Amino acid sequence: MKKDIKLIVFDVDGTLVNDKKEILDESIKVIDKLKKKGIRIVLNSGRTFNGMWRMRQRLNLMGFDDYSICGTGAFIRRNADGKAILENPLYEKDYKEVINLVEGYDVQVTIHTMNIFYLNEEVPNEAFIKDQRQVQLPWMKFEKFSDIEKSVSRIGITGDKEILDEIYAANKEELEKSYKLMRNEDYLLEVLNKKAGKSKSLRKLCDFLGISKDEVMYFGDGLNDARSLSFAGTSIAMENAHPKAKEAAQYLIGSNNAPSIAGFLRKYFDLDE
Repeated sequence: MKKDIKLIVFDVDGTLVNDKKEILDESIKVIDKLKKKGIRIVLNSGRTFNGMWRMRQRLNLMGFDDYSICGTGAFIRRNADGKAILENPLYEKDYKEVINLVEGYDVQVTIHTMNIFYLNEEVPNEAFIKDQRQVQLPWMKFEKFSDIEKSVSRIGITGDKEILDEIYAANKEELEKSYKLMRNEDYLLEVLNKKAGKSKSLRKLCDFLGISKDEVMYFGDGLNDARSLSFAGTSIAMENAHPKAKEAAQYLIGSNNAPSIAGFLRKYFDLDE
């Protein structure tokens, strides 16, 4: 049975954008029609706020009543000016704890802020390059932690899978007392504020907007989308999704490289071509 949808939420990478990091024209046209019907559109991504600026502009989500869930739920920001309406940041003490934790391991530690991807290394490792390609932020260094933006959404440990497996296994139980850990990619271990998380922040945004979960439609593909898919009244996983995301979703559609989202939305909302 179709529900009365007031909010449609899209994960970005692997869902809304194709493998070339582009939003398909078909998706843009359909989303524009739904916006004109008064349906809210929100992006919910592991990327930080300005790693999504191209998507916001392409979808014309630039208003003071448009919002994005950023950094795996570390922040909810107003699209027009980036103002945070929810903040779950990390601090210098958290960075120092991670640095001490990985001493002696062949890994690199990154800091993600609203605008910048920080790494104090002369030569980025291959895992860092993959992560930067994903988050699409510029890389900078810093002399003191106090020099960086006060909007740290996550601290990343990048390296070979086997090394990260070892670090994860040895420290998971202790770290999860104070932090949320994410392993969405085998080359990356993410450390987040305990209160962060895509589904937690989605619930907070729904409360803020006065929208019930039955009025939410969610599209996702990642392991970090599984709980959001379970929460939403109508949930859709991509063909290329993680098995846990597929298990959590009510509908399974085609891949992010095909006009699968547009096709589903046209059919669900009875839209003309």
